[in-house]
Amino acid sequence: SDVEVDVSPVTTRVPGTTVVSKNREDDSGDEDDESNVAGPDRCELEGYTPCSKSHLWKLMMSFYERKGPESWSQGIVPHFITCNAFIGRQYAKVLHGFIKDCIGSNSKISLDVNEPLYIIELGTGSGKFSYYMLKALEEMQAVCDFPLNKIVYVMTDFTETNFDFWSTHPSLKKYFDNGTLEAGIFDAVNDSTITLRSGQVLGAGSCKNPVCIVANYLFDTLYHDIFQVDGGELKEGLVSTGSKNKEEPDPLDPEIIKRLSNKYQYNTISADYYKDEDGDEVHLERILQWYKDCFGDNVHGASIVFPIGALRAVRRLAAFSHNKAIVISGDKGNNNPEQFVGLMDPHIAVHGSFSLMVNYHAVGAYFTSRGGFALHNPQEEASLKVGCFVLDGSSHEDAVADSDWLKVPKSSGPKETPFEFSGVVGPGKGQGPDLRVEPHIKAYRGSSTTVSVDMVDNLAAKDDERSNAYPYLKLAFEDAINIFGPNDFFVLQKTLKEDAPNPPLKSVVSLLKLGDWDPDVFFKFRDAMLNQISNCGQKLRNDICRGIPRVWENYYMLDLDKDIAFEIGRFFYGIRDYTNALHFYMESTSTIGEHHVTYHNQGLCHYSRGYLEVALAHFEKAVSLNADYEKARNWIEKVKNELDKKAVESTTSDVDTEKVAKDMVENVMANMSLASDLPPTPPATSE
Repeated sequence: SDVEVDVSPVTTRVPGTTVVSKNREDDSGDEDDESNVAGPDRCELEGYTPCSKSHLWKLMMSFYERKGPESWSQGIVPHFITCNAFIGRQYAKVLHGFIKDCIGSNSKISLDVNEPLYIIELGTGSGKFSYYMLKALEEMQAVCDFPLNKIVYVMTDFTETNFDFWSTHPSLKKYFDNGTLEAGIFDAVNDSTITLRSGQVLGAGSCKNPVCIVANYLFDTLYHDIFQVDGGELKEGLVSTGSKNKEEPDPLDPEIIKRLSNKYQYNTISADYYKDEDGDEVHLERILQWYKDCFGDNVHGASIVFPIGALRAVRRLAAFSHNKAIVISGDKGNNNPEQFVGLMDPHIAVHGSFSLMVNYHAVGAYFTSRGGFALHNPQEEASLKVGCFVLDGSSHEDAVADSDWLKVPKSSGPKETPFEFSGVVGPGKGQGPDLRVEPHIKAYRGSSTTVSVDMVDNLAAKDDERSNAYPYLKLAFEDAINIFGPNDFFVLQKTLKEDAPNPPLKSVVSLLKLGDWDPDVFFKFRDAMLNQISNCGQKLRNDICRGIPRVWENYYMLDLDKDIAFEIGRFFYGIRDYTNALHFYMESTSTIGEHHVTYHNQGLCHYSRGYLEVALAHFEKAVSLNADYEKARNWIEKVKNELDKKAVESTTSDVDTEKVAKDMVENVMANMSLASDLPPTPPATSE
């Protein structure tokens, strides 16, 4: 049959299934900058205050508290960059490398296979990333040296709404039931313990194995301080939070974020700025002193955003396992200190709430100062910067004593970088970069600005020296993040979608395979596939048919305006596989809710299979849901005419065809009644 199946409906959310997510807009980059230009009518909400203690963070908390679930869902479409099957697998590969290193007899961090290995995700949000990483670990269990039933993935967030959503999500139920998934309320800024659903409490010293911490798009929203190095002096940045409005009757109104008008001033301080940091004072002082020494002779100065909130959260979580931990974090940020050159106020990105760029260089230096190391991704043009950081349980005394990475070069004055990272010819050599230099050292070298290269190299060399004891982790990070990582996959699918109006079907299939048949990628390219599937070769069609079940297997119900089952049904209809098309149209009704177009398309499937009575029942059901749906009305008339003609032409036989047809229709209507027990979906206004 050449009957044309109807296009995807614009579905509306089913009442009672509000979905919450902390993921912000990724695809368009539509972020507004907070204006630093204070007008004459500016309303001052607070005088000059250290950034981490400023009114800004009260506004952020007010935003989430007052908006409730709506605040989390504002950026829910799209949220692809940190919530797809590809990034889940890449993170799982990195963690697998770490496990393989730790299971060895000579490892400084040992693993006890009889004790739980906790993976703690901070700021989980929707749980979609959790599902993909846990699923990837499950599929690796045959080659993983640590038993899956001893891995406990812990989803955390500070909102009860997200907690409740995880507990009832069908994709997570299996993992909750078998004990590999747990959840708890945890405020990364203030809490020191996590109480799990089971009642167990994770706190200082409670974990025998190292804790594995995952944090995507979280560090940029935790408390930050700001500093500058100006004329050789270290200066603290103070912020006066204000609004562009003349008056603000409610100083905690989250709408103020959209009209921020801040002022800044900078005062000279010493590097021993932080007090009462539970033993971390020396490490924080070292980092600030490093920046002062590194940029002290730079005529341009430097501006540094300091992720103190993230460092405090890491400190409390690492205490769970006696300071043995691995952190995998992805965010908008920098790890090249050359990017800090210049005196400027901090960039604040506004997206309903707000965030700052994460200084991953400082995060890495913190781990190095504490006896651990950092693995940095050298890619600078990236919407998502992923880094890996390890603490090996070194004692405070040993970590403080190991300070050779802090050495300041004897010669005074800035040194020019010896080559351009991009491969541009370096001074006097004519050969570009020295490929013998370790990649993590090369990661910091690259623009025409000047920093103390010796200091940069000392820090990077210390990371390389320590990370050499973890060869599997280094190899996994190189393969899963550096060579082709989550940001690269994001850029690839985005470019293919935006720059190729009609991408070749082979290219789309290759992208789907690379992304493990991610449902969001399938949804983005569904029309390109349908437009070409009828003309493609049988081998390519077979490849697609083998992959489509994986799309559904990877489906995590979140965005109800992305009806994946419906689109899979359209695909199977397009290749005239009406049985599978019907199956997925029924899945659409079960997962998303009733919709007149879905019933109409089922009617087309039954019609194409020759079951006119059943087709008629589905077209009538479509009209009952939307009386103005003209297509279904036309099909009702068409099918009735065919049935009347068939009745006239029919002859008496041994089979009671009328009874068979009646029984079939009654069975279909009974199934429809079961589907209608779901919360009703209001009719869509467009298709």
